Amino acid sequence: MRIEKNLDLDKNLSLRNPSKPRYLLIGSIAAIIALIIFLCIQGYNQINKADQEKKAKQAGEAVPVTVATAKIATLPLEIRNIGNVEAFSVVNVIAQVGGQLTNVYFKQGQYIKKGELLFQIDPRPYEAQLAQAEANVARDKSQINSAIANLDKDMAAVRQAQANLQKDLASQQYADIEVQRYLNLVKEGAVSHEQSDQMKTNAQTAQATVNSDKAAVENAQAIIDSDKAAILTARANLKADQAAADNLRIQLGFTKIHSPVDGVTGALNVYQGNVVRANDITPLVTINQIQPIYLTFSVPEIYLPAVRNSMNEGTIIVSARVDGDKKDAIAGGTLTFIDNAVDKTTGTIRLRATFPNDNKLLWPGEFTDVVVTLPGAKPQIVIPTAAIVNDQQGQSVFVVRPDNTVDLAPVTVDRTHGDNSIISEGLKEGDVVVVDGQLKLLAGSSVSITQSPVEVKN
Repeated sequence: MRIEKNLDLDKNLSLRNPSKPRYLLIGSIAAIIALIIFLCIQGYNQINKADQEKKAKQAGEAVPVTVATAKIATLPLEIRNIGNVEAFSVVNVIAQVGGQLTNVYFKQGQYIKKGELLFQIDPRPYEAQLAQAEANVARDKSQINSAIANLDKDMAAVRQAQANLQKDLASQQYADIEVQRYLNLVKEGAVSHEQSDQMKTNAQTAQATVNSDKAAVENAQAIIDSDKAAILTARANLKADQAAADNLRIQLGFTKIHSPVDGVTGALNVYQGNVVRANDITPLVTINQIQPIYLTFSVPEIYLPAVRNSMNEGTIIVSARVDGDKKDAIAGGTLTFIDNAVDKTTGTIRLRATFPNDNKLLWPGEFTDVVVTLPGAKPQIVIPTAAIVNDQQGQSVFVVRPDNTVDLAPVTVDRTHGDNSIISEGLKEGDVVVVDGQLKLLAGSSVSITQSPVEVKN
């Protein structure tokens, strides 16, 4: 009876405390998790112990490595930055005469040569105007010839009038002599007064004739002056009409538009069939000259003296890398411009290099990596970059001791050039460093050199 009461009591307690099974489940899960963690720790300790045993075994064995000897060398100084490619020249092709655009002789984006025909503007209006101007020139030449002929004719008339004047002057002189002679004869009574008066009349007639001849000569001379003036006027008209014809000939030449440079054409702004205006603001097309081409970049101002000296000595080298890829390095650029002031906001100086761009890898507007190489300033410790080990403590190298064991020596890398690095602290000349096989080494490991020492290249 008591047992049944106890069972009923337990049953009642269970009904009163329904969370008891939940606590039991949580406790079981916690126990399982603790067991898993314990097993993981045991496994990690065993793995770590095995790894330590392996490394200890390796420390006792000679690890094959490749080495190099630290040298004193002078490596070039490399300055790296991002540069912007600019066209060598940008030409906006603008029509110099107006008219209908009848032909376009290139495709947009096409590479063209200097002197290549680009556009044709309707030449017919200019051809008609030129024909009229050339007709005016021919007319002026004819007028000049006619004026010259008139001058020749009038000059002959002047010569004839002068001859008549000379003849009549001689007759006048003879008549004057006769008058004087007859006056003397009248005094002697040899002739009558009537005969003497007749001689006077003859002399007066001769004088009148001479005066008329002089007037004729002057008139003929005036005609000659007029002919000469007519020739000068005709020649002036010829020059004016010839200039008009030459101008129209030039205008006609402007109806054919040729490329002024070698380069790449941009997008067309005016298409065939449209009417263009002379000297319009909007160009027909823009041409970028890309051979050669400019690359503009900046370097810190502290390098300015070295850059200027190297530029004067011709020892500076500028190269570019497309998309940062070494295999696409474009060498041979020439530094052609140093800006006249340092940018105060950035502390840099702007430079410009000229590249032949024979392979057309550089394109206007793009950004590319630039490497400026200057001669080294002084000899320093140099080792292959492959010898440097990077870890949480910084940079270090494995140095081979005379007993063919290695020490891990921390180093300070000043800068790199190609496959070599300059070490400012941590090594001295003649130190032998490991360049291959570092992953198997620990401080104190024994090594065996399997290859000839690698020589450091300047």
